[in-house]
Amino acid sequence: MKKISLFKSTAWYVIGNILIRFLSFALLPIYSNLIGVTDFGNYALLISIYSIVSVVFQFGTQSVLNKFYIEEPDKYKRKLIFSTIFNSIIILGLLLIILFAINAKLLSIVIFGTNKFSVLLIIIFFTVLVDVLGVYVISLLKTNEEAKKSVYYSSIGAIINFLFNIIFVYVINLSVNGIILAQLVSSTLVLILLTGTIKVNYVYKIDSMIFKKVLFFSLPLVFANLFTSGVNFGDRFILNHYLGRDEVGLYSFAYRIALAMNVLAVAFNSAWAPRSIKLYYRNDYKDYYGKILSALISVSCLILIVVTLLSSYLFKIHFLNITFINPIYSSGIIIIPFIMVGYIFTAISYYYSVYPYVSNKSYHFLFADFLALVINISINIILIPKIKIIGAAIATTVALFSSAAYMYTISRNRIIINYRVKELLIIIISTALILIVGLNIANLIIRLSLILLFLLILQFGAKIKITEIIKKNYIN
Repeated sequence: MKKISLFKSTAWYVIGNILIRFLSFALLPIYSNLIGVTDFGNYALLISIYSIVSVVFQFGTQSVLNKFYIEEPDKYKRKLIFSTIFNSIIILGLLLIILFAINAKLLSIVIFGTNKFSVLLIIIFFTVLVDVLGVYVISLLKTNEEAKKSVYYSSIGAIINFLFNIIFVYVINLSVNGIILAQLVSSTLVLILLTGTIKVNYVYKIDSMIFKKVLFFSLPLVFANLFTSGVNFGDRFILNHYLGRDEVGLYSFAYRIALAMNVLAVAFNSAWAPRSIKLYYRNDYKDYYGKILSALISVSCLILIVVTLLSSYLFKIHFLNITFINPIYSSGIIIIPFIMVGYIFTAISYYYSVYPYVSNKSYHFLFADFLALVINISINIILIPKIKIIGAAIATTVALFSSAAYMYTISRNRIIINYRVKELLIIIISTALILIVGLNIANLIIRLSLILLFLLILQFGAKIKITEIIKKNYIN
């Protein structure tokens, strides 16, 4: 079967992630007008718990599948790898649900100062298991480079989640509870839709040898992903400690807008992880890797410029005397460029993740993410009391930069890449200058002109022609 190019795969993931992010973004007007800042702070803490717990339930399964499934040529053994991990997730997940349920009241008191969130936490733990199983099956489709199918199921889940958010939050007015219940319903329905894919690849067995190999490889990834979650969500808990729930709400609302950059990072990683490993083993990757980095940086910088310069106007849109997004959240947008730059560094970390995979040295992910976590916590504790949410945003940027720098350092002499240095310098310098000018001139026409100028610089200055990369770079 002919494989589509990396950027066509990435394009499918971008389309899917844009839809998912658009639906998530479309809920922001509802959230901003129906949920107060304090309650949104509660939601931010709950979703942070959700994300951290998800890491434990997954135990690095997608990365493990990328490696062992791709390297195994035998079809039955591939099914055995898939099923061993799938069955292990179920068993581990049920044990963890029991453990978390027993301690739900204590966890609620420690984080929120009250036990009224204990039932909601139990629902979250169960939702995580269902969600992780669905994500794992979709990761199998990604590993097989079935981008269209994986995007289809992910998009269906997002649409269902959006519709039930409308029902639970807007119609029934369940506030934060409705958001969590919508996630449970959508995750359950997606898993049901994936039963056909599960049946084709499933055997009723846990192979002990495969389990040991998976466990050995995945343990560093579990801790690495926990550290990553600490970087991505730990600032909420530190903000809550120093400044209270309102600041958590403002920060988290703006953070969701900045996650536009994560659409690209996640989409890129979904396509890049399996493709880069396969290309590496063909020993014909130096020029190709260089092209990919230039394209990645150019698209990342374009998104950074567009969102940074235009996000403030979202709070000025009115329809029938109703504000599109409630202005009470507008003071948080100052963090957006910091968070977006941080996620550019996340995408760069994904780019340099080839070496740990092909060398079986997954502990490098652990070291990189531990370094980021230590830096993140340290800077948060120092800066949040002094400059509030800006301090948290700076901490995120510096921490994610340190992770990317580590991945580059350990890869630079092992993965030889023909960089396009001139292109990269033009892109980075022009991005910095455009942001400096645009942020100091609050005029919509000028800001739109600056975005157009950057597109011209990409085309004629850096000579970035992504369409050519899409058309010419096929992996057979």
